[in-house]
Amino acid sequence: MKKSSVVPFIFVFAICILPFLLFGQHTIEETNTVAEEELSHLYVFFEWAEFIADVVGIGILILGFIKGVIVFLKMEFDNITGGDTFDDILALRSTLGGYIILSLDFLIISDIIHSVVKPEFYELINLGIIVVLRTSIGFFLGREIMELRHNEKDLKKHKVDESAKEAE
Repeated sequence: MKKSSVVPFIFVFAICILPFLLFGQHTIEETNTVAEEELSHLYVFFEWAEFIADVVGIGILILGFIKGVIVFLKMEFDNITGGDTFDDILALRSTLGGYIILSLDFLIISDIIHSVVKPEFYELINLGIIVVLRTSIGFFLGREIMELRHNEKDLKKHKVDESAKEAE
């Protein structure tokens, strides 16, 4: 079994702490009035970027849910008519897992942007916890998807071998 690298965890830790080290506890009120106006435009841009990343992440999750429900209903209809749904279930789990991982990536982007806009200590602690949880979910879900795809390839190969034996 392959050992996980320490590099992703160091990378996540650096992302969580870097905004705090760069910006500290500064607020807009501590800057002069000219810089304050320029920074406020920059903060508005980052807040919109954060909002868009959230919406895209949630949209991907909803799209995956809708597609999953449609495929599930088709599978159940095939099951009622006497079809085999085991392969379809593996494919559905793999597809849904892909949507979830992609959605988590966008939500992590949103959290990182939020930490840049509001680099307060408790926000960074919150970000660290959220990023670690979402990254762990993504990592283990990715491993499960790889196993599902590997099993799916084995099943297809096994079916091809069986059909070749039957043809002889």
